Amino acid sequence: MAKKQPFSISPTPSYLYVTPKLKACLHKIRYTVDNKQGLTAVLGDVGMGKSTILRYLFAEYASKESECATNIITTPSYTSEFAFLKGVCECFQVPPKRSQLDQERVLREWLVEQYGLDKLVVIFIDEAQRLTNKMLELVRTLLNFETDTEKLIQIVLAGQLELRDRLLQDDNNKAIRRRLFAPSLLDPLSFSDMVAMIAFRCEQSEIHNPFTEAATKIVYEASNGVPGDILRICAISYDLMKQMETDTVTPEIVAVAEKEARLQ
Repeated sequence: MAKKQPFSISPTPSYLYVTPKLKACLHKIRYTVDNKQGLTAVLGDVGMGKSTILRYLFAEYASKESECATNIITTPSYTSEFAFLKGVCECFQVPPKRSQLDQERVLREWLVEQYGLDKLVVIFIDEAQRLTNKMLELVRTLLNFETDTEKLIQIVLAGQLELRDRLLQDDNNKAIRRRLFAPSLLDPLSFSDMVAMIAFRCEQSEIHNPFTEAATKIVYEASNGVPGDILRICAISYDLMKQMETDTVTPEIVAVAEKEARLQ
């Protein structure tokens, strides 16, 4: 059995510490999906936890198998909007077609069928900044699959700030920008939230929290509250502590870890 890694930067849903701000973000996404409003997005800089949030919600909806058809695209590296459409269809085992028009038709038919079964259909797309403008336009097309009152497919995007800038500044994306319902912008953690997150991860890993108060202050100063950077520094600090055969992470250990994390 693999040893638990309390400060792994992998997007592990069970290690997601839900801060008050993150709770609000999760509420907006759930509201959009559950009320079939079509499209929402989680936007933030590198290391803010977007992938973990998406996997957390995907696991939540995937657990409702009798009520929901859902899947996740972790890296949308498609060569064209048609390939992207086929990728979405493949997630739901909708058969491939030779033309984009036919592919849209069979997807629509499948969505209508799921609607008749009273099933919620949700697709989560991570690294959404990789989507070209034509692919974003395809997302808008999928949102046209609807009844008089609700969308037949719910789409949750997670992307870096580059995506936010494109949505705001590129007139070609004006139509899809107007379709976004209650998007969320992730902020760095407060110091108290970071302290609580470290304690939560230690608890989840069933280990004693080795970080002194002075050490956590150094972690926060070095990371500026960015979750990914916090975890990286904590992981290296924890490993250094074990190498030194001690049970406490001191400010001195964190200082060394911070330098290693910066590759300097």
